[in-house]
Amino acid sequence: MSFFSLLRKLFNLFNFGSKTQPTIEERVLLLEKFLPAKITNTQLFIEAITHQSALNNHKLKVSNQRLEFLGDAVLGMIVASYLYEEYPEFNEGELTKMRVRLVDKNALSEMASNLGLEKIVLFEKKFLQSNPSGINSILADAIEAIIGACYLDLGLGKTIEFVHNWLIDVIDYSKDSNFKGQLLELAHKMGKTNPVYEIVNVDGPEHQKIFTVAVLLDGEKLAIGRGKNKKSAEQEAAQRALEIFSQNL
Repeated sequence: MSFFSLLRKLFNLFNFGSKTQPTIEERVLLLEKFLPAKITNTQLFIEAITHQSALNNHKLKVSNQRLEFLGDAVLGMIVASYLYEEYPEFNEGELTKMRVRLVDKNALSEMASNLGLEKIVLFEKKFLQSNPSGINSILADAIEAIIGACYLDLGLGKTIEFVHNWLIDVIDYSKDSNFKGQLLELAHKMGKTNPVYEIVNVDGPEHQKIFTVAVLLDGEKLAIGRGKNKKSAEQEAAQRALEIFSQNL
């Protein structure tokens, strides 16, 4: 069991011993345990953990969309500044690739998971019925909103500390997970045309579809990928194609 999983279990035992859902105030207090300073403006953090779908059921008037907008900019600045100082030998393209890995939905979803954010964020579960994987998007957006709230309430210094503690110092941003981009670069180096992705099959009910996608290079089928949406299936197909190329080198 990882350190973060153990930490979440301890907090769950301490705060959620009963089956009743925590109050909004309890959710904010749980979030505060992960912050580098005490919250002074509780309302800001209530807003930060409130997804648009929760407004009606919880009698709340403001969602986290505006704070998400602010947090996105603050996060981008913190990450860009860190990479600029940490990697003076890297050019703009290399820095941009690392920044993208640190601020994309996958990295923010992992950060949210480490914080146990699914039990903190307010959202309507019915909202996920048509898109079960949408929870990752909700939590990633909430991370940006929380960063925005940290900036307004705790200041830039504490926000930088929070981002380092739970994102920059934790997420492995050295690995390029954009397999489609890697395959495209490889195709160009080999003097071939751009890879083409074709949907081979779609299985499952409307709310739980599984896409099967083939990737072709110069008309030749290289690999097959599967995923909950077309994008993830394409990434898996590209990853498998790259593995095939590496085995043949």
